[in-house]
Amino acid sequence: MKNITFQILAMCIIILFIINNLYAQENRVLMNHSREFDSYQFPRLPMVQGKMSPGPYNVIQQDFSLTLRDNVILDCSKFFPDTGNIFLPNGYPGVIMCHGYGDSKATLAQFAHDQASYGYSVYTYSMRGEGNSGGLSNLISITEAQDLMEVVNYVKHDQGSRVDSSNILIMGGSQGGIIPYMAACNGMNVKCIISALASPTFASSWIENGSIKMTLLWTVSYPPSNARYTPQVDAIRSWIYSGSVDKWDSLAYWLPLNRDFANQVPQNKIPIMLENSWQDYFFNAYGNISTIPILTSPKRYYFGAVQGHGGDTSGTENLWHMNFFNEWFYYWLFNINNNILTRPLFHYASTTFPTNSVNMWSFIHDSSSVWPPNGQTDLKLFFNWDNILRITQNANQNKFQNLKNHVSSKLTMQQAVDWEFKGGKFTTAFWKDYIIFNTPKLANDIRIIGTPQMKFDYASSAGRVQFNFQISEVNVPDSPNVVKLVSRVNYSDRHNTPNIRKNVPFYGNSFSHIFKKGDKIRITITNIDNKEISDTSFLGSNPFVLPVLDSGSSKIYYSNNSYIILPVQVLNSSPGGMKIFEDENSEPVQADNIPFNFDLKQNYPNPFNPSTTIEYAVPENSFVTLKIYNVSGKEVASLVNSQLSAGNYSVLLNADLYHLSSGIYFYKLTAGNQVAVKKLMLIK
Repeated sequence: MKNITFQILAMCIIILFIINNLYAQENRVLMNHSREFDSYQFPRLPMVQGKMSPGPYNVIQQDFSLTLRDNVILDCSKFFPDTGNIFLPNGYPGVIMCHGYGDSKATLAQFAHDQASYGYSVYTYSMRGEGNSGGLSNLISITEAQDLMEVVNYVKHDQGSRVDSSNILIMGGSQGGIIPYMAACNGMNVKCIISALASPTFASSWIENGSIKMTLLWTVSYPPSNARYTPQVDAIRSWIYSGSVDKWDSLAYWLPLNRDFANQVPQNKIPIMLENSWQDYFFNAYGNISTIPILTSPKRYYFGAVQGHGGDTSGTENLWHMNFFNEWFYYWLFNINNNILTRPLFHYASTTFPTNSVNMWSFIHDSSSVWPPNGQTDLKLFFNWDNILRITQNANQNKFQNLKNHVSSKLTMQQAVDWEFKGGKFTTAFWKDYIIFNTPKLANDIRIIGTPQMKFDYASSAGRVQFNFQISEVNVPDSPNVVKLVSRVNYSDRHNTPNIRKNVPFYGNSFSHIFKKGDKIRITITNIDNKEISDTSFLGSNPFVLPVLDSGSSKIYYSNNSYIILPVQVLNSSPGGMKIFEDENSEPVQADNIPFNFDLKQNYPNPFNPSTTIEYAVPENSFVTLKIYNVSGKEVASLVNSQLSAGNYSVLLNADLYHLSSGIYFYKLTAGNQVAVKKLMLIK
């Protein structure tokens, strides 16, 4: 009866912690303004019947210092029960809690104390350059990962905290989730990890497709009371504010270096639970999605409603999480065989209407044993001259519209940031422009799940140009129509040759959303990616990515090279078939037909740098692999490795993600007994 009571108490504490736990990594406004904090829910580890004496336990807290290899001193604490446990002769499971950026061990102290009272030896510490630890922060890098490895070594040899050195878990979110994952890919050995709001390409995600996220500027602008930076990180802030191309080139080169670790993911051998918020304003979930094929350790994924980084939250998803976490801990820390490894690897929650009283989406939960989930097909929507998104391209390949970027020559990025991109001074100096495209009404509910891909045909008079694509749902039955942002795709060309027509492929923010029958999909192309405050309270009036401040006019061509590809599933289809849209006369428009033949198309562009798109067709349900080989026949990248339904597909190869050098490569598609090989060329 006591164990049941403690489990109920644990559930209540989790719910309260979800609401109240403060977790930094957001600095909504900069140094001379008030700070607001983001929150991340640390999972409460359960008391396990038959494995622990009745609790709660009295807890001993000890603060201590740890001197690192370079003589930097970390400020640390440990919390552990004041008595041993006859059911655990080797000691209590060890837990290391890692905090978010700009935070410290102090935020975790009460939670660590409460967790220790459940029968765990818990450790927390402030990362270098943060809290009361010494040294300078290198902005979530291999330096901090090596620090954690030294902390783990200390814990394993600590004789005074009753810890089982062979049974250690590490958990955290954002910085606190990235650093354990990075350390595991560099040889750290613990029992298991939970990594939330993290990505193995987090640094590149901050500057994705040439666009600098507002959250990167916030993160490198903390006051010294929160973070003390290395000279390089201090320089990053100045590079962001600068308008010169060479400063962007420095940012693009130095930021991912010793931070991104996608190429090291295959080296991780530690069981890991990975979680991402679809609406993360820091890191694109694509980083974890793209490395699914190369992460071979025991793993589980969740994509959806994870508290933190600005994403919408869900009470039902929070409750589901409790069991999700507990199963993981039961299996790995207490050797309870609950068949967790035979269940679906991938869990996800799709946003959908209706919204709640604070304008957050509802969430619908689902799971899959493969990724992407079965039943998907690629929906290619062309931008047409009449501002309609269609599955058919425009007949005239030279029709275009202008998108203007009218900016005062006196406006600086520092001024725009100080004004928070609003008010009379800003709107006089920067004119927002946009073009709106709508699809016909949806004939069925459809779920988009995965990463949108784009190809865009344009010419601009400016040397730097930016295009922002805001994907929204138009709730047609409401009067007036309700339009709510779902996701976005951002692209900045910082080395544009003025007035030369070009087309480029790129990918957007991964998401899953269920669009309702009768509604429309809207894509707004704009020169600044901000929304009304009511639609995105996290950013307020600030843009998702910092705009380009070069005046110019861009021609957007409505050709067969201007389209977006959305990975879709048709839900609850009518007896008439898997229809996507109805036109204005209610005549159905069919989705892409199932291909008759197995086909692998030539990648485009080719040669390429750094990204290229590969399209292929699978005529029947098959296990499909798409792999990249160098001229010696060595596999250098795995793009697809899963069971797929019959359909037309495309995938983006980003050479930087796999650290490919210039040269000739081959890509090989296998579906069942069918094989095709083609050549591609990377030129840097």
